[in-house]
Amino acid sequence: MKSLASITRLLSALFALAVLGNVSAEIPRLKLVNAYPNLKFKRPLWLEQLPDGRTFLMEQRGKVLVLPKNGKGKKTTTFFDIEKRKPYVKDEEGLLGMAFHPQFAKNGKVYMFYSAHEPLRSIVSEFKVGKGGTVDLSTERKLLTIPRPFWNHDGGCILFGPDGMLYITHGDGGNREDPHDNAQNLSTLLGTILRIDVDKPTSARPYGIPSDNPFVKRKGARPEIWAYGLRNVWRMSFDRKTGDFWAADVGQDFWEEVNLIVKGGNYGWRPREGFHDSLAKKGGAVLTTKFKHPEKYI
Repeated sequence: MKSLASITRLLSALFALAVLGNVSAEIPRLKLVNAYPNLKFKRPLWLEQLPDGRTFLMEQRGKVLVLPKNGKGKKTTTFFDIEKRKPYVKDEEGLLGMAFHPQFAKNGKVYMFYSAHEPLRSIVSEFKVGKGGTVDLSTERKLLTIPRPFWNHDGGCILFGPDGMLYITHGDGGNREDPHDNAQNLSTLLGTILRIDVDKPTSARPYGIPSDNPFVKRKGARPEIWAYGLRNVWRMSFDRKTGDFWAADVGQDFWEEVNLIVKGGNYGWRPREGFHDSLAKKGGAVLTTKFKHPEKYI
């Protein structure tokens, strides 16, 4: 497999050539339209559509709504509701992620990532749909509970990959400059993308660890980790044609990242922000690192 640096340079070169070769090409004209003009939402974060045609909207305060089939509809149906648990307290907390099991039509399983408090923690849980077609909260099966040192940098995106595994993002734990150096610490789940098998619980965990996860045999490392060195991956996606795995990592002050995620990849935070040395914790000095390419830490 080519190194991440080589892939990044190739993509940059191809992009530059595409821009230079199409300067005179007409830019497509886009027009934004209110798809549901008769509806109002509270902090919407995610849209997802099932093969049966239903469209679901996730609100940060704790609800998932089923949208009307007609864009002119005036009513939604509540599919999931944990607002009473108050997952949303500060800006980056709340109901942050949802994913339907690949066999949802048969097993009715759906997965949620939400914030909890006292103590601060992130929870990934499995739920089942009840007889009424809405999620039965009493069926909750907690898969992961991740302690959070601060209120921000929670990540929260979850999705099933083409391999049927559940991928989960979690930020570095918050504050600024990753003060606990979590993102470079393989013994914590903070600052990572995780990969677990929800269909194979064990006596040790309510989920399985895929045998091909990169750090399964590394002493002291969490076996759930697929990639690390990430600040706060907010969204990720698999290319449906190629299978390439992309993630958008939120920068601190200067550099935003779009990363091609590879197995075992280290994306450099905190020593690096983008391709650049990140600022030191104090004094505004620039860190001196011996690593030219952060993905080659491993």
